[in-house]
Amino acid sequence: MNHKLFIEKSDEMLNGMTIDELKSCLHNIARKTPKNKREAFIQLLNDCCCKNEKSSSHVKSGYKKLISDEKVKNKMTEIINTFEKIENGELCFSARGYEDYTYGYWESDWIWEYEDEEGIGSIIEDAALFAHDCVNDCRYEEAVLVYKLIMDTTYLAEDEDGGDCIELDLEEIIGERLTGINLKTVALEVLYSEYQIKPAEERARSLYVYFSYPYFDEIRIEDIFSKGREELKDTDMFLQSWIDFLLQQKGDTASRLLKEGMLYYKGADGLVEIARKGYKEHPSVYLAALVECEKTHNYERMKEIGKEALDRLDNDLKIRGEIAIKTSQASWGVSDFEYMRECWYEAFCSDSTIANYLRIFADKEATIKYKKSIEKTIEELTMTDRYYYEKSSETDINNIYEIDYKLLNFFSGHFSEVKNWCMKQKNPLGWSGKFIVYGVDAMLLYLYADTDLRKACKNIAEYFSAHACSFTGKNLIFMTENSAFETETSTQKSGEVFWHVFNMWKSNYNMPEDEASSYIKWLESLINKRVDAIVSGQHRKSYGKAALLVAALGEVKESMGIQSAKRIIIDNYLKKYPRHTAFRGELKEYM
Repeated sequence: MNHKLFIEKSDEMLNGMTIDELKSCLHNIARKTPKNKREAFIQLLNDCCCKNEKSSSHVKSGYKKLISDEKVKNKMTEIINTFEKIENGELCFSARGYEDYTYGYWESDWIWEYEDEEGIGSIIEDAALFAHDCVNDCRYEEAVLVYKLIMDTTYLAEDEDGGDCIELDLEEIIGERLTGINLKTVALEVLYSEYQIKPAEERARSLYVYFSYPYFDEIRIEDIFSKGREELKDTDMFLQSWIDFLLQQKGDTASRLLKEGMLYYKGADGLVEIARKGYKEHPSVYLAALVECEKTHNYERMKEIGKEALDRLDNDLKIRGEIAIKTSQASWGVSDFEYMRECWYEAFCSDSTIANYLRIFADKEATIKYKKSIEKTIEELTMTDRYYYEKSSETDINNIYEIDYKLLNFFSGHFSEVKNWCMKQKNPLGWSGKFIVYGVDAMLLYLYADTDLRKACKNIAEYFSAHACSFTGKNLIFMTENSAFETETSTQKSGEVFWHVFNMWKSNYNMPEDEASSYIKWLESLINKRVDAIVSGQHRKSYGKAALLVAALGEVKESMGIQSAKRIIIDNYLKKYPRHTAFRGELKEYM
């Protein structure tokens, strides 16, 4: 139950209680109040008793002040002056840097250690405590001013070796354990105080500015409604203006706040309402609406919303693919298997991942209907120059990475292209991050003729499914028999499901025996050069990878009818490298 529903339900029940019932209720709350919250409960009772008193002219809110005006004035002057000294570098941390060789001589890292001889951490903690007291004393202007000083001041660290000063922000200082304030408390209290001091028409814009700070990433606007001694006024009017404002903003932060705000204000139906207004800027609101329907197993409504979203959203929007998968799950839930398969196709068209491609091959009817269409889609794909680790956005379009594009060509049967791409890697070393790593694994798995995997090929399948195909969590399940919805599974289970679907896929892309033999010869030559370069160069960290390729090649040859191939290959390497104990140990793991 969210805060809004909780308050509404509580008010409904309280309005129906007699005075004696209310007294009994408060008595039971007091009886169950833990020790660390008893003082706050007494303050709450005092506030209720004094709320309508007007004996003190400076108490505009009706709540009794706990700190004298003079003390507040003096403390504010002290804090402002001290933070000015910090900003000017008169007070600073000290820093000492050194190289860390924990991970070896060739992988050193530069480390900074900080000291706080000036007591800046304590100054920050003292200022934060005062700001908190100001919030509790209904002195919101002062609280905002102090919190802004804490948040916006540039903290300097002086290099003991005479280098340039290092600039640190508040989050870095806390990360280095130079001060111990709670960033969530800071975030909520500054938002609460800003709400109190701003006129209604300025609140949404003023509060939104704070969400540019990284430590506001997990703050929900509804959390401020339970802060402070004073209940925030006109929250319904604010929420409407907040949602209207966010609809005009771009980016994932605005999208997150929009979804959370609307869900709090009007529930799941509100999400659909707002998705229809803002789907061009915030298409993920449709996805959020589907997730809420899924929680209540309302699959008919879920399918209806999903179909609407698929019809409205641009086909090349990646998030449309995720919406298509959710809609396919709903279709499965209402036994509309025809539309379920159509959603699988739409998922690949919008988000052309290997998982979305292979899903088509997990169902014979889907394969018959959509195989040629998805192969044509691959031919029309555009590669992106973005890096894997770049943060994704809800408005990302369906451009794919180079390695994924090449793997999709493998899965659409262009094996000669895969071989050509691999052969461009002339050096048998330096494969990390290159397509050849995945291309060789893919060809070994394709040429493996048995359905039951042996040790080396099983390891390759598990690695390939997790790293090349991203078959984890939500991308894992392919709507086979009893599994329609997303589940978190182990790496082993992921590999098993991948291998099952891989074999279903492979049955659609047959290769003549003589052609398969020529690929085996090519792989054997490639792997031999790779292993010799690794072992002769004593690249010990890669011994395990080299042994895996040797054993997998042997298992593939045995699956094709060559008896004892793995033992023969491993024995040859054991004879070739009699003194490389570590490599020999890796090989023997597969005997």
